[in-house]
Amino acid sequence: SSLMQLAMLSTILSSSVGPGRSVLERETLADIRATRFGGIAMGGKVRRQLLVPKAETQGGEGLSPVEKIQQRLGYSRFDSSDFIILEKIGEITFGEAAPTSVFVGGGSSIRLYAARLSPDRAVYESGEQASQTLVLREHTKAASDLGVREWAAYRHMGLDEYQPAATNSEPESFMAVLGAFVTQTVDAESDDEMSVWTVTRLKDLDRDGLSLAYEMYDLQLGTEKILNIFRRVAKGAVKGLLTTHQEGLAHGGIDSSTIMVTKGDLSNNQEMEMIGAGLSNFGYAAKLGSKDDKTAMPFLSAAKLAASAGKRGLDNDPVLAGSVARKEDMRRLAVALVEILFASLNLSSGFLTTGPAAAAGGGGGGG
Repeated sequence: SSLMQLAMLSTILSSSVGPGRSVLERETLADIRATRFGGIAMGGKVRRQLLVPKAETQGGEGLSPVEKIQQRLGYSRFDSSDFIILEKIGEITFGEAAPTSVFVGGGSSIRLYAARLSPDRAVYESGEQASQTLVLREHTKAASDLGVREWAAYRHMGLDEYQPAATNSEPESFMAVLGAFVTQTVDAESDDEMSVWTVTRLKDLDRDGLSLAYEMYDLQLGTEKILNIFRRVAKGAVKGLLTTHQEGLAHGGIDSSTIMVTKGDLSNNQEMEMIGAGLSNFGYAAKLGSKDDKTAMPFLSAAKLAASAGKRGLDNDPVLAGSVARKEDMRRLAVALVEILFASLNLSSGFLTTGPAAAAGGGGGGG
């Protein structure tokens, strides 16, 4: 049915690496654990420094691969020496047949590492801010564009002041992204292979709207309480999308995995009353009103996003392309919210693509 086809959009940013394998399958790598991020310790030896020195060209004006990407990132807030990696905790890979391959080439991936601020960086933070466990997301190969666009979107919307630990003054309608940086790719095949990293909080993992829905069902909360929580989640997600559009961007990749719980939890009634939600994963953000790819940089053009929604040939009509992109965002948000509501009430097992059965190998491409 058409509803099943729409629900399949929720696999875009949560596709598993293979049947029966969870996206966030834990995978401790002893050769990465607790090493300084200026270099990767491999078997007791430093395999390579992650930062590449400036290229030597005629006139000395050449830029290294790191510096070229850094120019696209602009102010990024962090660099590689600011972190200590604890362990690798998962990887999302993009295959040739994945829905995202229209924007992301096969063979690229997003690797997730648990990390903490290095002692040299932590001295500039106070109290609990200095000791938080974070998640570094390494966007490799073509997926590096996702990292660039995500951080660019946060900067564009003035959301570039999140702290390692949540504060009462931070916006609730977006998942926190603290910053970004560029390094040579871990286990790079060549010295000029670069990755873009974004910095998020460990506590935000597995706090997507669908996970919340399953938890509400497992706790057997009453229908009235579920609906009250759902209204709070929907309100936060809608507010996040409205802000995004008002700031001249389209999200481009909304599904149930991009709606995140940003405040509160289900541990007790008080926390339930505090639940807030918002949007995440702006790697497919498009610039509304952009005339072409060049004027849209570093974002996608509205016409390209419209084409991915089936409305092709709008390259010369940025106004219409922007309208299509906004409507597609709203349609996808509606589908995602319906999926979350149905899951919390156990009404939609036939429509879900990212549920427990899929994660256990009983479904299609869900994670």
